[in-house]
Amino acid sequence: MANSGVNEDGNSDVTLKNDDVIELNLQQLNIIPHCNSKEDPQINEPSTLPDGALGKEVDSERYDHLNCNESDESASRRNHFNCCGNGSSALTLDLKDDAFESIVTLDLLPYEIILHIASYLDSKFIVSTLSKVCSSFSDLFNDVNFWKSRIRRRWPKEYPALPAKDPETFDWKEACIKRELEFCLWSNVAKKLDYFVFEHGLYGAVDTVHLVENGNLLAVGSRDRYLNILDVTKLTKEDESSPVSCRIFCKDNAHDGWIWTINSFDRTLSTGSWDTRIKFWDLPTMSQIHEARANSAILCSHFESNLYIAGSYDKNVYQFDPRLAGVLSKNCYHRKPILCLVANDNYIMTGSEDSTVAFYDRRHTAAVVKKQKLQQYPMSMSYDNGQLWVGDKGGSVHLLDASSGDLKLVKTYNVGHAQKVTGIIHTPGVLITCSTDKTVKVLEPNLDPGLIVNLTEMTSEVAEISYRNGVLACASSGMCVGIYKRRENDQQ
Repeated sequence: MANSGVNEDGNSDVTLKNDDVIELNLQQLNIIPHCNSKEDPQINEPSTLPDGALGKEVDSERYDHLNCNESDESASRRNHFNCCGNGSSALTLDLKDDAFESIVTLDLLPYEIILHIASYLDSKFIVSTLSKVCSSFSDLFNDVNFWKSRIRRRWPKEYPALPAKDPETFDWKEACIKRELEFCLWSNVAKKLDYFVFEHGLYGAVDTVHLVENGNLLAVGSRDRYLNILDVTKLTKEDESSPVSCRIFCKDNAHDGWIWTINSFDRTLSTGSWDTRIKFWDLPTMSQIHEARANSAILCSHFESNLYIAGSYDKNVYQFDPRLAGVLSKNCYHRKPILCLVANDNYIMTGSEDSTVAFYDRRHTAAVVKKQKLQQYPMSMSYDNGQLWVGDKGGSVHLLDASSGDLKLVKTYNVGHAQKVTGIIHTPGVLITCSTDKTVKVLEPNLDPGLIVNLTEMTSEVAEISYRNGVLACASSGMCVGIYKRRENDQQ
């Protein structure tokens, strides 16, 4: 039998000859389970794909069983490669068989074994490396049913929370990657994240935070009328002064009233205030480039190419073109102030102190498509893939179906908040909420969100959150900002 070892690159340097029986232990190969869900202790059981199914439409349920019918070719392969049963991580290869003249290659393994190995691997590694080994692997790991099955086995609850409006365009591979990344990050906060507090030069409660530049910069607006910009990349535990030195811009009296909402598009930052003004800033230079004005305090906003939409204290929805002076349109859909607002290409959704959520076609702004009454008034909103998530004054979270030009309450959740839900963020990988009860909760983005972690480092009410690329910023009434940042040695 040939010698084996580890080469200088740290990779396995094993040559398999056909004169012996060799046992490979997956743990010795440093193949370890990745992000196992607490809800699915059987996650590491091997899943399988029927032989000959590569590149074909396959019944996804067949991925979950090892006892599927095999072709003659697959059965023959299995005779050469016998995997120890009952969850053993050892793989016994009988190399005395004449079928193996010299070297065993990975592509000769039965698909059941390949899928078993894949269940131990990071999904990003599967996509970036394993799927590129050969055309068969490319077909196997680009089959949508493989990714559906992988998600279902690790997180059995219904996902996505609402069926995709167009199932053919829903990216299961990307969804799986995001879910695994987020679950691994937030289920290991102590090992993977550092927590910082920015409070230098703040003299009032912080009401709004907004991450830009892929999470590298953080804009902070507060009741002292200051606008601060922080360089998040400078935050490090090795430098105790970094929560001070990370501030790269400070504009006192940026507004004449409390800065209540910050947004951005491309390299332009917007700030809305109780002084009724919206100001637009060039991010590279932080010079003011435009200003617009409403008739009342600006409480929430949406910013996209050449259009800024604002919800105001006077119950109106304003639309502005940042390049022009004046108001494009002003419409009233509520009986009380508008507290939260989101929009997509076709619709604008607003939540008001009158306890209603309004949903209307932005192409015909005079007509409300639908209204939904809630028991407590909405304070925060997040929209993604037809799902409208709403946090209310009483601490509840609501899921509304906002697809297909309709607005329907699907379910109301008690996620554990005791007071107002002041911020909510939903992505394909995670659901995050914050509250005046001083907590931030990170949840699974299922139909029935399960708690991943309850963050309790904040010592004052949390007014708003912003999340991007492993950085979570929390605005606090205690005149500070809490920042969770993925550690440098854990960058994904």
